[in-house]
This record gives sequence, structure tokens and C-alpha cells, in this order.
Amino acid sequence: MKLELQMLGGAEEIGANSCYLNIGGHGVVIDAGLHPRRRDKFALPDYDLLSEKRVDTFLLTHAHTDHVGGLPYFMKRQPHARMITTRPTRELIEVMLRNTIKLLTLDSTEGLPENPLEFYDYKLLNKFGTLFEGFLYEEEIVLSEDQYYNGNHAQHGVTMSFHDAAHIIGSAAARFSVNGATILHSGDVQFTKQSLLPGASLPQEPLDCLILECTNGADENPVPYAEEKQRLADFINRITNQNGSVLLPTFALGKTQEVLKVVSNLMNSGKIPRLPIYTGGMSKRIGKIYDRYAHSVPRVEPGFALSGIPQVSVIYEKMLTEKFFHEPGIVIISSGMLNVGSPSYSLAQRWMEMEHFGIGIMGYQDPSTPGYHLLQSTKGEEFIMAEKVTTRVCDVERFRFSAHASRANLLEYVDAVKPKHLFLVHGDATAAESVAAAVKSSLPETKVCIPRLGVSYEIDL
Repeated sequence: MKLELQMLGGAEEIGANSCYLNIGGHGVVIDAGLHPRRRDKFALPDYDLLSEKRVDTFLLTHAHTDHVGGLPYFMKRQPHARMITTRPTRELIEVMLRNTIKLLTLDSTEGLPENPLEFYDYKLLNKFGTLFEGFLYEEEIVLSEDQYYNGNHAQHGVTMSFHDAAHIIGSAAARFSVNGATILHSGDVQFTKQSLLPGASLPQEPLDCLILECTNGADENPVPYAEEKQRLADFINRITNQNGSVLLPTFALGKTQEVLKVVSNLMNSGKIPRLPIYTGGMSKRIGKIYDRYAHSVPRVEPGFALSGIPQVSVIYEKMLTEKFFHEPGIVIISSGMLNVGSPSYSLAQRWMEMEHFGIGIMGYQDPSTPGYHLLQSTKGEEFIMAEKVTTRVCDVERFRFSAHASRANLLEYVDAVKPKHLFLVHGDATAAESVAAAVKSSLPETKVCIPRLGVSYEIDL
């Protein structure tokens, strides 16, 4: 029996992530992302590649835009596919697609293969989630039954299950089983405990095929989580002791909720003073979804609700006159890369004029974004940000609270499951090649592949 794999997007990069598998004759598409920065033919997955292929099931691993933003485009092309995901992810689909429409409206879409706005209709947003079946972690899902012809076995059935990937709420790895063979697609995964989520719970059995993300595959010396929290505490104390406020630009889904819990823990432990915490935008709605699953999704503190953290709501139209410009406060708001038009971008313009204020960059910054330009700037010197010449007098510092597995944890998992075949995805070439070299050294019998965009790979199970 053969397994076919073809990357439709997101090969050798973190982009319009989408993967096609043919498992025992059953066609599965995993994720349908929108590229975080490109607005050309690579902004959406290449679904022309599916024109001659069987597609039975669409599977969504989690609701970040680089995995769900192309969903309407996929559904227009493949309207008959069965749609499955986890229950929390199903609730997040409408929220995230609403933001996708906003992104596409702000950006030029002339270079896209088709006018995408015809696929993204506000009137249809509340219907997308209802098209999905929502499942619990480790619940068996039958994708296809065994088939017989004249009493002979014609095709083996395919079953699957979701497993907690602990990247964000509802994120999942997908385990497939067919004729005794086991395939696992990791999705975006984090094995280490965060402040909210306790770390992934992936199958530990030997695997015939592992499709593994390698976002942090080139980072051999990550800063320990505890050290990063202490650095953040020191930064907040330094800024607020000089009567300034702290701006923490964060991604609305996942990062905002994690950083909110980190800041709350620092306050509760006495490591920083109790200050007003300001939040707003779509992250407030996402926080309510987090809280609805406080008891049914694994948590570091079972039952913990984000609504229990005192927060002041930021109103976009009034935020430039808020109290945090006059007395110390902590503002946790999107976007994480300070995209033009976002609340964090507008606030950063004012923050940069305030010498006693501070901006904490909370994660990866694409080189094309304002957040990256700000991070590379020098205090008091002119620099280009969003195509404008500007200067900052506030302090800027970077922090890493990654929701992706470290290189060491990725290699530990590969060593534990000893896959016969390993495909490395969702990472740039340097990250993928670094993990590939390490696996080839430690597990020489494992066949390692870094798949190329659009190339079809077949392996024997």
C-alpha cells in the first residue's frame, strides 16, 4: 500500500500551509492557509494541483491564519469534502476568517491567481463553522470503511484521531491508521509547558510516517521560558518605575492569551506591581472561547478562566486618549507584528514619542513588517517603518514565548517514535536542513525528506 504526499503550500517556509495525503485511496487535505505576507500567486495554496486527485476529507489542525485563511478558497474548489476539526477550532473559524477579510481588504490582491474577495463573504462567515464536524482529542473518527469486491478485500478502511498539540487552544496533531500502518501529521506543536497549556500529548508509538513541523529547527540555544519571564518582569519594572507604560503587541489568537496569563502570574507572585492591564479587539472574543473550554481542554490550571484576570477594555476609537498615556499600565493588544492599521501600530506611533515608555516585541517578526523595522532600530536615530522615516525615544526589547517546539524537543520526539519516513514541513530551509541532518545522524534507517512545493511523493507503507 502506498501513501502519497504533496505540499500545496507552505513547503520550506511558513506560508499558505496546506498538505495533500492519499492514504489507502482516501484523499485528505490538511489545512488551507493564507500566506502571512505574500499577495501574489503564492498567497493561497495551489489547489489546481488537486484537479486530477481524489479529495474526500478536509482536516483543519488549528485556526491560525496561515492554516485557515484560505479555507473559503478551498471550499469553493472542493465543496463536497467532509470537513473535520476539533471543537474549539470550529468555534474560532468565523473569528479568524473575519480578520482574514480585513487583511485582504487592506492589501493589494491584484497579484493573486483569482480575486479572493469573491470567496470571502461576511454574510457567509457564520456558516463556515457549521459545516465542520467537531471532535474531541483521541476520539476515533472513521474516514472510510473496508471495501470488498466479490468477497475479496478491495480497499482498507482509514481511521484517524486528533491529539493535543498544545500550540494554541484546539490545536491538534492528526494520527491516521490504515491496514496496520500509522501516519502522524504533527500540525503546529509545542511539547513544553506554557503558562496556559501543559504541553503536547502526541502518540508515542512507532510510526510508519511522521510529517513534522520544524519552525524552530535551526535554533539550538533557545532562552529558557523561566528566564524569559524574568526578563519581561525586569523590563516592566524598569519602565513603570520611571512612570511609563508598557506596550506588548501580540497575535490575537494564542499569544495574547498566553502573555496575559504570564503578566497575571508575575503580578500574583509579586514580581511586578499590580497595574491596570488593557486588552481589546478580537482577542477579547477569542478569550471567551478559551474560557468556554476551560474544563474540557487540557490546562496547566484546570478550569482557569481568562475572564478572572482584571482587564480594562480598549476602545479603538478612544485608545489615543486612554489613561495609560498618563499613568503606568500594561497594554496587550494585536497585531503582533504591528501591521499598519492595527491597534498596536497606532499605539506604537505615540509610544515612540514617549521617552519613559517601553515596547516589548513578543515574538517572531517577518522582515517586511513594521515590528521588524522597529526591532532593528536604534534609540534616537532615524529609521524606516512602514515606508515612513521616523525616530523613537522609547525603549524596545524583544521576548520569545514561542508556541512552537524547540529543536531539542522535535529531535526527542523523532527519536521516541523512530519513523520509517520523516517529512519536514512548516520551517524555512535552514530549519528543515538542520533537523534533517540531526535525524540522519541519530536514526540512519529513517528516510528523511524536505518536500518541495507541488512535488508528489509516494512511499510504501
